[in-house]
Amino acid sequence: MGSGRIRPHNVEMVMNPRLRYAHSSLFARARRLVPILVVLMSFAGAEAALAAVSVSRAQVSGSALRLEGTAIANRDITVDGAVFGRSDGGGKFRIDRSPFTSPADCTVDVNDGSATARVATVSGCTVSSPPPPPMSSGPAAPAPTAPADGASVTTPLTLSWSTVSDVSGINGYNWQLSASPAFSTLVRQDSTLPQTPRSEVGGLSPGTYYWRVQAVNGALVQGAWSQTRSFVVTGNGPTAIGAPVLDPLPFGTQYHPMESFPFSWTPVPGAASYVVEYSRDPGFPAPADRFDNIPVPHYGFTFHRTLIGSWNLRVYAVDANGVQGAPSNVRTFSIAYDAPVGPAPVLVSPANGASLELPITLDWDDVPNPQDLGYEVQVASDSGFANREPLPARTASTMTLLSLSPGVKFWRVRAFRGDNSPTTSAPTAWSEVRSFTVTSAPPKVASITLTRSSAFSGEELQGEIQLTGAAPPGGAVIELTSSHPAATLLPASVTLDAGIAQTTFLFRTGQVTEPTDVTITATYGSSTATFPVTVNPPSLKQLQPSTASVTGGSPSFPFIALNGSAPAGGAVVSLTSNSPLARPPATATVPEGSFFHPITIETSPVDADTTVTITASWKGKVVLYDLVLKPGVPPDSLTVSPTSVTGATLVDGRVAIAAPATQDVQINLSSSHPDVAQVPPSVTITTNGVAVGFLIRTSAVTTPTVVTITASGAGVTRTATLTVNPTPPAPLAAPTLVAPANAGRVTAGQTATFDWSDVAGAASYRIQVSSSNTFSTTVLDRIVTPSQLAAALTATGDRFWRVRANDGAGNPGTWSAVRSFRVK
Repeated sequence: MGSGRIRPHNVEMVMNPRLRYAHSSLFARARRLVPILVVLMSFAGAEAALAAVSVSRAQVSGSALRLEGTAIANRDITVDGAVFGRSDGGGKFRIDRSPFTSPADCTVDVNDGSATARVATVSGCTVSSPPPPPMSSGPAAPAPTAPADGASVTTPLTLSWSTVSDVSGINGYNWQLSASPAFSTLVRQDSTLPQTPRSEVGGLSPGTYYWRVQAVNGALVQGAWSQTRSFVVTGNGPTAIGAPVLDPLPFGTQYHPMESFPFSWTPVPGAASYVVEYSRDPGFPAPADRFDNIPVPHYGFTFHRTLIGSWNLRVYAVDANGVQGAPSNVRTFSIAYDAPVGPAPVLVSPANGASLELPITLDWDDVPNPQDLGYEVQVASDSGFANREPLPARTASTMTLLSLSPGVKFWRVRAFRGDNSPTTSAPTAWSEVRSFTVTSAPPKVASITLTRSSAFSGEELQGEIQLTGAAPPGGAVIELTSSHPAATLLPASVTLDAGIAQTTFLFRTGQVTEPTDVTITATYGSSTATFPVTVNPPSLKQLQPSTASVTGGSPSFPFIALNGSAPAGGAVVSLTSNSPLARPPATATVPEGSFFHPITIETSPVDADTTVTITASWKGKVVLYDLVLKPGVPPDSLTVSPTSVTGATLVDGRVAIAAPATQDVQINLSSSHPDVAQVPPSVTITTNGVAVGFLIRTSAVTTPTVVTITASGAGVTRTATLTVNPTPPAPLAAPTLVAPANAGRVTAGQTATFDWSDVAGAASYRIQVSSSNTFSTTVLDRIVTPSQLAAALTATGDRFWRVRANDGAGNPGTWSAVRSFRVK
């Protein structure tokens, strides 16, 4: 009756156990506790969804790179880790970079910071890879060393073998165990890492077994199998853990595709985890389909449509050393579209024909093996269910209806049990149909509730008001009052639209100096409902670090965090340090109404990892923050590109260290003219990295300014210079040609007047006359001060002319339109 039974969780995952031939611990980390088993799925779509960058053009010409594509809008675009440009508001980007050194493999990693980098092949580039290593025919066969051939042993036992070498290195070892010397059927198979030429094996039944091992080289070439050895298991040794007992499947042995079902087994003393295996073969030949690292003695399956048929199930325990025990008994089940669906749900309440106020809770008994979101509830104003309320699928076997119109309602429930065809679900029959009547009496306030019964000053809370019936025509205005109005800044009222019986509202708590118990009251007509809430004064919550550690000599930027918002005048927080190596300000004030405030902690260089404790206190509350100072690493190089730009542009910077970092390295940055070229205060080179890019933001200048960019760490500084130039003025407008008229006539040898309009800001004009409309050669090319020129042309033929203005600095403007005339 509305039970809260825990159901297995459904998680869909891809699995092909036939490909599982690597070290088991690697697979253990990837397991999910309650999977949907699927044999085929393409990951291409998922990868495409994660990688936002798309490169449509990647080309190098000489030492110039052209890169075009799309990314997330307004994102920095990095190429091999350095910022090269930025996408526009539509997500498009175009990058032109010179000089650019082509990578040896002619590929670049392009990223917008949202996903794994997109690898783009650069056209116009020649691959200069080193010669491939010598080809290997496969590594030699290892030699088994233990147990001795034909030895009698107890489980668990250790298989061991000699190591081998190969020109491409050894990637690992594969071993197989069989009850047959021909290895026609495998009992076990697994893999180990190259540094582990042994494997612990447990859970074997008494009998004779055969085993062999092979090496796999760095090129993933499998070597020859070793000589076969045998051993005889006589029983369990003193360290062997027991076998669990697999309980009968709780809901029968027949299930639909996509129907989840749970199962359980007895706990095993000494078990650190459990492994569930399922196979079509009751002998469970290796490699068996399995899920491991299960921490508790129960599990659940949901089989995909591709896995229809009969299956066998067993489980075994694994001890803290990773050694398995004996397998459990075997349970058999089947997956089929025509599996039984079970009975319809049985309705519990409300009683048939009941007259009710809102809210109304529908309740029914769970069906056998209920599913997540497996119940469909229908409520309608007619017994044929033509006019239904829109209701979501349910997992629990109850549903509360918050808002219904007055009158008679009919309801019924059915459950779903997976699929009964590739395209349809498998429902039970509908339950019986019951009816209830929603009262038509004038509505009253049924309840008022808040999301929390305790809050701090300045926090936002959500309230919910429920009426016993739908609001009448014109709506319902619910008045809200508080026993401490200053502590709860409520709206005066909340309005419910006609036909609605439930609504929510938001409000903030006010400032208090001590815990204050408040009663909030909702009133509609003569009806009221109340809800208690305690408002607490703000208090110090924590010093929230921006990073867990910082390189000594670099500043740290934690945040002071409050419970609630700072009162009038702000929260003045006192700060101290237990070491002069980290120096916070003596006090910091969280502004009135704020929940957070950043502070800067200056630090000194250190020779080894050093933990400094920062203490913050306010109004009797004390919090501690452990800041780890790390030794600095000197920068090896610093570059900016390009080295000369006009103001108000972005410039790429790049700083590198000499060797890959063994931990995150912070390099401090500074600018000699921060008002002209701004740099971040520091950059971090992450573990195994050697370089990181950063952006330099330049401002507009009126005169050329040389800026020195400095990178420092561990007492070493590197510098690079950047010249920031004034932005060239906009070119002057083009003049308008006046005379001679287009296609006009000029007499050879006689003076003709060339006239054009004045241009604002012009100090002079340049006029060109040519026999070609491309002006490849000229017959007249002069600089004049007035907007007019008198000249005599002696040679006959068609001519073309144009004019442009020059400003006082000699910067040329835009050419005018071209006109033609004929000299006769």
